[in-house]
Amino acid sequence: MCNLYDLDTGLDAIRAAMGQLTFDLSTEPATGNFAGRPRLYPDQDGVVIHAVDDGVQLSEMRWGFPPAGQGKSPITNIRNLASPWWRRVNGAYLMQPEYRCLVPFRRFAEPIAGRRNAWFAVPGRDVAFFAGVWRPWQGERLAPVAGKSRRQRTPGDWRLYAFLTCEPNDVVAPIHPKAMPVILTDPEDCRAWLAGGEGSLALQRPLPDDQLEIVERDPG
Repeated sequence: MCNLYDLDTGLDAIRAAMGQLTFDLSTEPATGNFAGRPRLYPDQDGVVIHAVDDGVQLSEMRWGFPPAGQGKSPITNIRNLASPWWRRVNGAYLMQPEYRCLVPFRRFAEPIAGRRNAWFAVPGRDVAFFAGVWRPWQGERLAPVAGKSRRQRTPGDWRLYAFLTCEPNDVVAPIHPKAMPVILTDPEDCRAWLAGGEGSLALQRPLPDDQLEIVERDPG
């Protein structure tokens, strides 16, 4: 599964990508000077694009849905949307357009031998999008605390996001044969995903092989 990606690009690149979808992108104050997020890991703060009354907005949220049990890790990737557990715990957020989101990324990683990574990207694009879902949640997550060198578990009201995975295509499968993120590059697909509804779940499919490439392997 994809537990590492980067968005090492500025706000102008995200605006340009959204302009191709015919959306005007607004930003929250916290993201107005967005300068990129290299090497983003689970339970860190990323940015997502989601619907608001007058269009779409870039907002900062925490990567990872509530864990499936005590001591479990946050759920970063969503695969089996029909599972009773998923429908019971998060089903209220899956179909509604207000909880759909696009997760912008520049490239994503899958692990290879020796704790290294292979990095994948969409050729010719500074920014592409994972098909995501977000939800509000109240509970404890890691957060900076004054006087502490490491983040501490802190209660609060959170906005959490995760993105869909699917069968891997022939580019990803030799590295990670179990799954790959659901990547949206076509403007109509992006708009259909944000519109919500059962029919849009058909977008949970691999990106065609010719639209993805390995761009880097971490040195051994």
